[in-house]
Amino acid sequence: MELLLFVGVLAGTFFSAHSAVQKEDPAPYLVYLKSHFGPCVGVLIKSSWVLAPAHCYLPNLKVLLGNLKTRVRDGTEQVINPIQIVHYWNYNHSNPQDDLMLIKLAKPAILNQKVQPLPLATSNVKPGTKCLLSGLDWSHDNGGRHPDLRQNMEAPVMSDKECQQTEQGKSHRNSLCVKFVKVFARVLGEVAVATVICNNKLQGTEVGHFMGGDVGIYTNIYKYVSWIESVTKDK
Repeated sequence: MELLLFVGVLAGTFFSAHSAVQKEDPAPYLVYLKSHFGPCVGVLIKSSWVLAPAHCYLPNLKVLLGNLKTRVRDGTEQVINPIQIVHYWNYNHSNPQDDLMLIKLAKPAILNQKVQPLPLATSNVKPGTKCLLSGLDWSHDNGGRHPDLRQNMEAPVMSDKECQQTEQGKSHRNSLCVKFVKVFARVLGEVAVATVICNNKLQGTEVGHFMGGDVGIYTNIYKYVSWIESVTKDK
């Protein structure tokens, strides 16, 4: 098979694939956060709320849901403005801890086969559990400015002890470490591995600049469920 190599310029990362035929994986909960900052990915957790990493500075933000391909339309495309952004109260731009924010949409997303909310984690995940890494990528013929392809892969969760022994994990609390299996051809980047889904629930979101080698560090969503629910509950 021909090895195809292409560059996600805005993300500053490289991606590779062994096949010229790219199949979009099901991940209707992923949304693209389009701004002047660069590629960032959020997760639709309610029809009017998106959870995302707080390190994504988002001037002139637009939230893109559904089909992201610009050359092929299927009626699921939605572009919604935010009306409120709530950072986790302890987040600091100079520190990767508590890297979460909530984005309230100006109107509820219309749910369809490519737009669906993802439930939050209800417990910590056991080490060794195979979870789904879900994110966005650039298709081969993408001539636009944003990723347009949803991609999934499986990887095991590491124990807290293993996590703290890694260069990436030793200084990060409330973390979830995932071991990237080296047989994968893809050289994973921030946008490509934005979320961790375990047992069909959102378990982790990526932490800025904490991807490296064969380990990914994610914010453990279960530790923040009470805050998320208090902010997003119907008033």
